[in-house]
Order: sequence, then C-alpha cells, then structure tokens
Amino acid sequence: KRSGEEVAQESSGKGRGRRGRDGSERAAELEDEFADNPLVQELRRLDDEYLVLQQLQRAERLALDRKFAQRYAPILERRAQRLDGQGHIFEGHRVATGSIPGFWKTVLQNTDEFQEDIEEHDEVLLDYLRDIGHEYLDDLGLIGFKLTFHFEPNPFFTNTELVKVYHTARKGDFIDQLDCVRIEAPKIDWKPGKNVTVELVLRKSKGAGKKKSKARREEVSRPSFFRTFFRNLGPDEEIPEEELEDMLDDEYEEDTQDLMDCLLDDDYQQAIALQQNTIPHAIRWFTGAACEDDDDEDDDDEEEEEEEEEGVADMQDDSPVEAAEEARRAASGASRSTPPSPGEGRRSGGEGRRRGKGPPSGGGAEASGT
Repeated sequence: KRSGEEVAQESSGKGRGRRGRDGSERAAELEDEFADNPLVQELRRLDDEYLVLQQLQRAERLALDRKFAQRYAPILERRAQRLDGQGHIFEGHRVATGSIPGFWKTVLQNTDEFQEDIEEHDEVLLDYLRDIGHEYLDDLGLIGFKLTFHFEPNPFFTNTELVKVYHTARKGDFIDQLDCVRIEAPKIDWKPGKNVTVELVLRKSKGAGKKKSKARREEVSRPSFFRTFFRNLGPDEEIPEEELEDMLDDEYEEDTQDLMDCLLDDDYQQAIALQQNTIPHAIRWFTGAACEDDDDEDDDDEEEEEEEEEGVADMQDDSPVEAAEEARRAASGASRSTPPSPGEGRRSGGEGRRRGKGPPSGGGAEASGT
C-alpha cells in the first residue's frame, strides 16, 4: 500500500511529464495507472456519492425554478400591459410602451452591458421595442436559452420578433459551469433605405482624362446595436468585419479562434445579465436605481486634481534659492538612509514584475422571463 503522499507525487509527476500531449490520452493513462490503487478507488467512491447529491440538488433547484417561473410570469405580463398605452404616431406607426415612451430603450441605455453599444441612430428604432423575454431550450436548462425582442410594427424592418439563441454546454461532469458554444442571431428584414446599420456616403467615381468625376452613393457599415448584438458567433462562423477592422493586437492575427472565444464570452455575459437582472427588474434600470453610483469615483478624481493643483502651486511659490536648498536637503537625506538589502530589492522587483504581468480578470440562470 502506498501512502497518499506517494500517490500524489506520482500523479503530479506523470501529469507534468505529459504536458503538451492529448488530454484524453493522459486521462486514459492515469486511469490505467491507478486502477488497482485502493486509496484512489475509495476516494472515487466518495466522489460518486457527492455527484449523486449534486445531481439531486440540481433537480430540486430546477423544480423550484420552474415553480417560481410560473409565479413570475403573471407579474411580468401585468407589467407589459401597464406599459402598453396609446403611443404617438411616427411615419404611420405607433411607438411601443405608450404609457412610458422609450421604456426599453432607456432601460438598455442605463445598463453597463449595452449603453456603449446603442448609437444615436438606433434610438428611434428602439422606441418600437415592446418587451424582452427569455425561454430555456430544454427542461433542464442545460443546452441553452433564447432571448426574444418583441417589436411593434415599425417603418424600419418587417420583423415583429428578433429571437437570439444561445447554445450552451458543460465542459465536463466535474465542472459545474455552462459555457456558450454558439450563438444564432436572426436575419433582420430591413425595409428599403431604413437599415440603421449602414449609411450612404458620396464617393467620386474615377473619370477619364479631364472629365469631371461623378459622385455616386455607396452604403458603408457603421456602428449599431443591431449590428453588434444580432450577429452569429461560433467556431464555424467568420470573425465579424467590424472586429477585424478594430484589431490592433498582432497575436489575434495568428489565432482568430482566441478572438472568437472572447466575442462569444462577452456576448454570453451580456445575455446572462439581461436574463437575470435587467428583464426582471427593468423599472429599476429605467429609473436609474440599479445603476452603479459613480459619485464616489468622481469625488476621488476631484480630490486628486485638487492635490495636484496644490502641489503645482507650491512649486511655483518657491524661489529658485529655496528650491535648490530643498533639493540639497533631500539628496543629503537620501544618502544617509540605509540602502535595502539585496534580498529586499529582489523581492520588491519581483512583486512589481508580477503585478505588471498580471492578466485581466475574466452558470445557470434563474428563470424569470416572460
């Protein structure tokens, strides 16, 4: 019988030796290696018991979610009915949420996830957004969900619904996390001349000789919520044109899959925030009660600016003689101070390097949709 320490050392050593090889191959070899180890087998049986309880917890949680989803639905339906009033007419079409015109537009603009995506030319179209709902694709909520944007008939496109589908999968049996693997966006049927994701620009045609060149109108892409949010993403999709144009980092040119993974994750996090927070508590985002308070940050910035101004004023007040005397005293004090030990210097430099190299910090949702 080997001790637990020996088993751990052997497993760790074999794992390090197999880095770079196929993960499934490493797992199979480790399975064979520890197949007859009594301690490993006992720990596996304990983990099997844990997994059974975990599955039971998921089932009970799902049943509870379903129960409350049925109780949430009438509340959200009453909210939609209260918002549905007699709105004003624009180009022969009545705008949505007549009781509070532009309700969902304001809600989205007040969220951190969407406020930078909504352009000025998107706003008039979002005035026709009547409601936003979500629904799971399966009873267990494991394979994904869909978001539905309900629009009133409008002068911009013929769709009355824009349905965006998020396909999710679990990385493994032992990782309790769902990852988005593919996003399906609807095709928007724009009416002639009403596509807010493009603009018409005048371009001069090349003329022959001294003849004057004729200007021609040409559609060019422009930033829009309806461009960046309603697009297909996944391993089989091409990188959106606007993302390729914005790429400044050469590392993505070698592996565009990294960029696609980032786009998938960002879009998925937007959807989770919309599903779990924004849709259920839309009125709080409309009034601003749910928005982050930036007053503290503004106060800190003002204090820093005041300190900097005071420092500059003090420097300007010093005469050249006084400034030279202060510099001499500072240099004299520094020369008398004890220098740090070599060990301290190395530790300090290492910590600075670690801080400088740190990467930026990167589940299931509760049912609360209509």
